Amino acid sequence: MTSLVPAAAALFALLPRSFRLALGRGLGRLAWALHIRRRIALGNLALAFPDWTPARRRRIAREAYANAGAGLADFVGAGALPPDALDRLFVLDGFDRFERLFAEGRGVVVASAHLGPWELLAAACARRGIPLNIVTRSLRGAANRQLVAARAKSGVREIPARGALAAGVQALRRGEVVVNLLDQNMLPRRGIFVDFFGVPACTTPAASIMARRTGAPAIVAVAIHEPDGRVRLRVDGPFPIPGGAGPAGEVRAHTQLLCAAIEAQVRAHPEQWLWLHRRWKTRPPPGARGEASGRPQARRAEPA
Repeated sequence: MTSLVPAAAALFALLPRSFRLALGRGLGRLAWALHIRRRIALGNLALAFPDWTPARRRRIAREAYANAGAGLADFVGAGALPPDALDRLFVLDGFDRFERLFAEGRGVVVASAHLGPWELLAAACARRGIPLNIVTRSLRGAANRQLVAARAKSGVREIPARGALAAGVQALRRGEVVVNLLDQNMLPRRGIFVDFFGVPACTTPAASIMARRTGAPAIVAVAIHEPDGRVRLRVDGPFPIPGGAGPAGEVRAHTQLLCAAIEAQVRAHPEQWLWLHRRWKTRPPPGARGEASGRPQARRAEPA
């Protein structure tokens, strides 16, 4: 059975892109219809947008499921696109800043998120000869192994989460790019609390620590599906390390800056973020820093 997954992925990649996207959206809508993590998605939307009506949250959640399927379909099929078609697919917004920073030779720290077809950032970098490393968690199962293989084919080197800090620093000192996803929930021993949509969220400080240790510039990069079918790659920054607060304070302040930039993009395109992830699962202990900055109803509204 597991041997069928690579064959199915190869066949899927041969389909026209419009068909792949439609099929991906259909699979996303099916996941919504089957109530796969639906309660989590709606609970997260209630935390982030407490003033929205339930009907609006449900509409955005349904669209987010469809867009998640489309993003996966785009990534799986990107390897089958000829170079000129891949170039026509992208709308570059601030990417020249990214390339200039990379050309300085100090490496670049990229903070990103599960927004739109985010995996296509790898394809864009590979087309421009930018070596990309991404900090990832271990994935299991045949489908996940296929995803890892697709990343490798697109030129991405994966850095396992365990030992990622040392490996990321080494890659930056070689002048490479290291991507950290800042919209994933972390366990308390591996994260710090910063505000995300006004609610304390346990977040990896790795991007900011890497930038502080190496002097590499830090940017925020996201991918957005455009209405005309193209993909906008948006780069914001660089974001300098705030000084004067000591190592821990500087890392926290910088992580907050990166998360605020990501939040702005999610607010602009809420239908394209992965709301079904338990972003606020880890809660700060009572009385800890960050607890007071969250909304009073955050703990009660948090999805189970």
